[in-house]
Amino acid sequence: MIEALKTRIAELEAELARAASVGGGTAYEELMDDLERHVEELEARGGDVPKSALALVRPAGDDEVEDQFDNMPI
Repeated sequence: MIEALKTRIAELEAELARAASVGGGTAYEELMDDLERHVEELEARGGDVPKSALALVRPAGDDEVEDQFDNMPI
């Protein structure tokens, strides 16, 4: 299952590149949503997410915001 997720993530990255080259739009947004779901699924299953996919799904600033919440008391 993990390998299938990695393969699908690679396919989605290629599709996103093609969609971006023709102007993005709704198709691009739908592909990004699909990529995000697959990345989350791979993480939940303990797989290593390709850095290129993480860069698309979580731009650099998002990590800094998430880090602020890691030490918040519950």
